[in-house]
Amino acid sequence: MTGKTAANDLPASTAWLFPEYAFDQMNTRDYANVIIERTLERGSWKQIRWLFSRYNRQEISNWVRRYGYRRLNKRAFHYWRWMLGITEYRVPLWEQANER
Repeated sequence: MTGKTAANDLPASTAWLFPEYAFDQMNTRDYANVIIERTLERGSWKQIRWLFSRYNRQEISNWVRRYGYRRLNKRAFHYWRWMLGITEYRVPLWEQANER
């Protein structure tokens, strides 16, 4: 689906998303949060399709609800909220006064 897969089962084409990590040592279980974050934020459509095949829609929706507000840029966060039908999400207490 995304071309060559690395030994860690991540698409080799995603290595550039994780410059500060030892890509070959990453795995989809322990690094799920950062994999979801970086792929939703900057991944190609092929990489996003891989993401949804690896983590189900509910897992990704739960991540966006819990972490998306803080970890995605506003445009990406609102896009994925819309795409996934998310109406309720976590806003940190210090940000709640600024949220509309």
